[in-house]
Amino acid sequence: MKQNQDLLDQLQQLTAELRSQFFQQLGPGLPGLTAMHGRLLLMIARTAGTNAQQLSELLRRDKAQITRLLNDLQQAAFVLRQPDPVDGRRQLLLLSEQGQQLAAQLTIKKRHIASKMLTGLTKDQQQQLTGLLAQMYQNLITTEIQTEDTQQAH
Repeated sequence: MKQNQDLLDQLQQLTAELRSQFFQQLGPGLPGLTAMHGRLLLMIARTAGTNAQQLSELLRRDKAQITRLLNDLQQAAFVLRQPDPVDGRRQLLLLSEQGQQLAAQLTIKKRHIASKMLTGLTKDQQQQLTGLLAQMYQNLITTEIQTEDTQQAH
């Protein structure tokens, strides 16, 4: 990565390479599915009993897109849907046994990518980076909220 690139260019380049590596590593484990399917599968593994609306908000994706991806995962027998006992209009999402096995494999591959990416950084640098990225994200979403509030006031 060139030193004279601005921060946004560097982040975009890093994100593009991360997505590429993520797909290269995860793709073979997801026959007929995409890296986004893998990401969704891993999210369900971490938040078992979630629903499509919650996943849409967490992943910042359109609910219709999430629903299509979930349908694919259900058809591939990785995801199960069951009625929400609190709100019958919603369906809770769980991984099937096959989905749990795949999620475990994908988690290992994801850790490998993270390890490769963080090579040469000390634990302190990794913690500092994590904090900085979290702050940058918070700045963006806080700014979004403030901008939306300002627009609604006018």
